Amino acid sequence: MNAIATDLSPEPTYLTVFAGEPNWLDAMRQRFAHIEAGQLQPKLRELVFVVGYMLNRYGDAARYHSQRALAAGASKDDLRLVLKILDFYRGLRGFQDAQKLLSLWRSGVFPEVKPPKSGSIADIFRKIVETRKYIANGFRVYAADGEWLRLYLQRSDAIKLAPRTLDERGVQLMSLAITLKNHGYSDNWNDGCIEVHENKTKALGSSDAEILEVVQILELCDSMTTAWEGRTLLGLDDAAE
Repeated sequence: MNAIATDLSPEPTYLTVFAGEPNWLDAMRQRFAHIEAGQLQPKLRELVFVVGYMLNRYGDAARYHSQRALAAGASKDDLRLVLKILDFYRGLRGFQDAQKLLSLWRSGVFPEVKPPKSGSIADIFRKIVETRKYIANGFRVYAADGEWLRLYLQRSDAIKLAPRTLDERGVQLMSLAITLKNHGYSDNWNDGCIEVHENKTKALGSSDAEILEVVQILELCDSMTTAWEGRTLLGLDDAAE
């Protein structure tokens, strides 16, 4: 059993910032209890919390839930998998934002500026169709540099082969959480990534209730982060005040 540093928990900060407001705190406790009684596998639930807090830059809370995930049966390889998927989609997010903002792509044309070191971009696209059945806009954006596109696919394949304790259904649910939180509502054509992971995890047996719980966990992460901001940015750290 892995030791859990309870002093890293985000809940005491929330309780302090909103001390004296029993109805608000009761709702917080009931929301956590509601999630605890849900359908998500405990280690997967904790990993979704890790995702939410990492993308909120709330380090202590991310560390706390990573320890809870390990105690629930996750491995450090699972945590590394979270990092790999985060790394992958942060990069894609940057390129797809650029797709709307830079003249290189803004016209809707996908230029091929640099060829790959060997072969052609067309060869790479044929391989994508063989292995992934479709060519997403993300592939076309990366194809401005053929070698960069090849490395993008190498990273995608490495994620698929990464050691982990999660089954593929869990990986797709985790990817759904990461894309929901990372892509947000920036209108940058990333919605397709979210849809792909939702469809894949449902095809593998995930229920609507589990997907709903992912969204609810991400909301809880935002709630806890808001209280943390109240303490660190506004100085609301004294329950007696």
